[in-house]
Amino acid sequence: MPIRISTSQTFSQGTNSILNNQSKVSQTQLQLSKGTRILKPSDDPIGSAVALDLQKQIDNALQYISNGQTAETKLAIEESSLSNVTDILQRIRELTLQAANATQNQTDRAAITVEIKQRLDELVGLGNSQLANGEYLFSGFKSNVRPFTADGTGNISYNGDQGVLNVNVNTSVRVESGNSGDEVFFDIKTGNGSFVAAGDPSNLGTGVISSAVLEDPTLYVGDVYTIDFSLNGSGALQYQITGANTGPVYAAPLPLYDEDTKVSFNGINYSISGLPSSGDSFTVEPSFRQSVFATVNQIITALEIPNNTSTLQATFQNALNVGLQNLDQAMTHIDEVRASIGSRLNVIESESEINESLKVEAQSALSVVKDLDYAEAITELNKRTLALQAAQQSFVKVQNLSLFEFI
Repeated sequence: MPIRISTSQTFSQGTNSILNNQSKVSQTQLQLSKGTRILKPSDDPIGSAVALDLQKQIDNALQYISNGQTAETKLAIEESSLSNVTDILQRIRELTLQAANATQNQTDRAAITVEIKQRLDELVGLGNSQLANGEYLFSGFKSNVRPFTADGTGNISYNGDQGVLNVNVNTSVRVESGNSGDEVFFDIKTGNGSFVAAGDPSNLGTGVISSAVLEDPTLYVGDVYTIDFSLNGSGALQYQITGANTGPVYAAPLPLYDEDTKVSFNGINYSISGLPSSGDSFTVEPSFRQSVFATVNQIITALEIPNNTSTLQATFQNALNVGLQNLDQAMTHIDEVRASIGSRLNVIESESEINESLKVEAQSALSVVKDLDYAEAITELNKRTLALQAAQQSFVKVQNLSLFEFI
């Protein structure tokens, strides 16, 4: 039985052939315009999955690089600010030593004090440093709050918090993008880092106490110790050391005072020069935390002590010694923060190089998966265009094959 092909079937097949070839031509043209062989997941399901994973790796690397750049900018600004802080503290130290010179009179010291007060204002200004977007550098998470304010009497308060923003610069590497003002400017040890040795401002003698040193940690008993001077029955100067919690160190008879002789007790040693008076006292206590602003104010107060008597000179020297020790601790602390910033900047730089390398590798692999072979695609386009033209010409000829044409 002969197979009959209806006119409608002929037209349908011809149309489908043309549309199919047009679709293939359009797809190839779109591939050429976008430069990729995968336009939708169905074009290559496995390749699409691999491409998505590689693109995710690229996006992550770019985000980590961006995080690092943001943190690097902030840390660089902080390091620059702290470099200026170090310069100011060094200048204050130079001025303090200059004022401590015996050739300086009270007028000279007053002039030096004026500059130190100006330097203190500079320190507060640096503590209130801002980023380009207006955020404060040392306010912690309270980035819109001015961190340091003065109360008009020289006292500086901190208005921020202790928060520090951590940023990811790699999958498992987080870096602190700054430091809180409390950590940088307030959390600073006093004295020599272990003890603070000071004279009572009301002393009447000329005794000046040295730094206290931890001589034997195994014998150390932590306490606040007071050294009190008195006269014994023979009129000789003696002293008693009393712990605020542990009580007297010596039983009678009390040791006699011997100038510049090292005194050792409970693992600590110190010495006192000059001649204390009966009733004078000194303290040796563990270091505590103090702001750099309080330290500078401490030095200013010491420089304002008159030095026209030997007693006042001793009071001045005791106060200045403590101030200088605290200042040295502040400078050391700032240097440690700057070293920490340098370490973080090195980590960011190292991780940025790693992320750049991972990005390039992932982009190269993605190129292999997705990128179009232009020579092959152009050849394919020519083939599909030719096929479309052939389909169109065939359809024109086939549609004329009708018996009506021969009647």
